[in-house]
Amino acid sequence: MLKKSRRHPHPLVRIDVSALLLSLVVSMCPIIGFADDAQAGGSNPADQTPLIENPAPEFPDMNYSDWYGNAVTFVASKGLITGYTDGPKAGLFGVGDTLTRAQLATILWRNACPDEYATYDPTTAVDTTGIEGSASGMYYTAAANWAVREGIITGFKQPDGTFDFAADVPVSFEQMMTIIARTYASLNDPAAEGDLSAFVDGDEASEWSFRALAWAHGRGLVTGYDEPDGKHLRPGEHVKRERAAMVLMRAFQLGIME
Repeated sequence: MLKKSRRHPHPLVRIDVSALLLSLVVSMCPIIGFADDAQAGGSNPADQTPLIENPAPEFPDMNYSDWYGNAVTFVASKGLITGYTDGPKAGLFGVGDTLTRAQLATILWRNACPDEYATYDPTTAVDTTGIEGSASGMYYTAAANWAVREGIITGFKQPDGTFDFAADVPVSFEQMMTIIARTYASLNDPAAEGDLSAFVDGDEASEWSFRALAWAHGRGLVTGYDEPDGKHLRPGEHVKRERAAMVLMRAFQLGIME
């Protein structure tokens, strides 16, 4: 059974975009928050690492003294990112690899619906999304079903009018921000009326993601990358797995995730 939602009752903005149709609906399960990592060069009010509640696996491809070390330990202890379980990278965290849409959906589902995750058997999982790009019997099948059912991800609109979940496609920064804002932002939040003028490349954000990014910046979730010519947002950048770990940890620190 899904947990009771902790999301705001009113989303920030409805997005109707052919390239990325993400409808705004009230979900039964919450979604994560997003914050820039240490390499983005911004400060963050949550500068204390949360307590590690459970033992975390140690990944051989990790440098735990690097900027993402504590974050990987934290998310692994939460069971949100568990590393690769099969294939040539089995046992590795995947440092440097981009986070895919299926992986993102799985992370969000694990946190939102832990009871379902605890008893999940992918071998018997049936895809009920009704759209292309998702399949039965996969590690992400239940997560995709949940994300599509709750309107969190509806897929990329195709020329023929159908939609593609695009499970293995990397997720971009502005896509993640749109998902977060759609889930947590209130229409009455003054941050929703912010702008991206603080960023050199703020005008490169897609129209459908602009208000979400402005909200995230206004809330202090996005601080950008420090470059010689100023702060850079990099809205189209693919999110690396270690950066996602930092994002998740800080979301807990900020009280966005529980």
